[in-house]
Amino acid sequence: MLPPVSVAVAQACATLVGAALVHRAAQQPAASPIVALAVVALLCAFGLEVARRRLCEAIGWHEVAQVRAGLFRRILRADPSQIARQRHGALLQVFVGDLSARRQWLSDGLPRAATAPILVAALLAWAAAQSPWLCARIATLLLLGMAAGAALLGPMSRAVREVRRTRGRLSAFASDTIAEMADGAVPPRQRARLRRLRRRSDALNRAALRRAWWTGTLRGLPHLLTSLIVLVVLLDGGAISGTVVVIGTAGLALNDLARAAELWISARISALRIRRLMRLPKAPPQPDSLVLVDLAEPRHRFRPANRQDCA
Repeated sequence: MLPPVSVAVAQACATLVGAALVHRAAQQPAASPIVALAVVALLCAFGLEVARRRLCEAIGWHEVAQVRAGLFRRILRADPSQIARQRHGALLQVFVGDLSARRQWLSDGLPRAATAPILVAALLAWAAAQSPWLCARIATLLLLGMAAGAALLGPMSRAVREVRRTRGRLSAFASDTIAEMADGAVPPRQRARLRRLRRRSDALNRAALRRAWWTGTLRGLPHLLTSLIVLVVLLDGGAISGTVVVIGTAGLALNDLARAAELWISARISALRIRRLMRLPKAPPQPDSLVLVDLAEPRHRFRPANRQDCA
């Protein structure tokens, strides 16, 4: 995680330099070379963001590949009777859904959580350079917003669990029906099965919409905080030209924190399911292949009696 953090530090520095140049350019003619330098600094920040995303994706895919291989080895060495008790849909959900949640956290959530505070610190540093009182008010707004976001994590976690539980039931129902069809049997009471499918789909939709309320509230906090910070800066009468650039970057950082919290909840629940699968008991050791050895005494070869013996 060190390379993405280093890139984020460079991105914050490029943003501060760009903001300072924009502030200087606002006080000079439009043909000033400072405008070109400001554009170059902002383009550098853009390029660093692209590089950070590339590094984070590489980290996530590499880690998930190792976890996937470990899960596959565990299933190959597990007791077949234990595997038979598991629903195939649930096992596939671990390989598809849970690993995807883990990859999204490692590729997107964790880097956001690690780099967003750096960009927020850049905002506070810029505000402190303008006015310590302005910095204190912005910091108070940020703390209140983060406290409100932390209070939303509990209800949101319960909503995510409900969605996953309902989706798992729906997947298991569909998997069992498909397995019966694959065996050549026509499932009885098809209308009843369609009604059950409709009820479970409706339950999943309701759970997803309840989760959307909490997710929307969490994702809406950064927009509210950014607007309040702009209002505080306007009321303070500070330098608007450069501060707008910094506030815009800080708004993206706050949005990153909200997105990281959302991905962390799903990844934490997925980690529990992955650990549960990794605890499957191993198959009992198979006895060594036996070599059948005939220990009976060899039969005496029949030798025709001599004529003298017969006499």
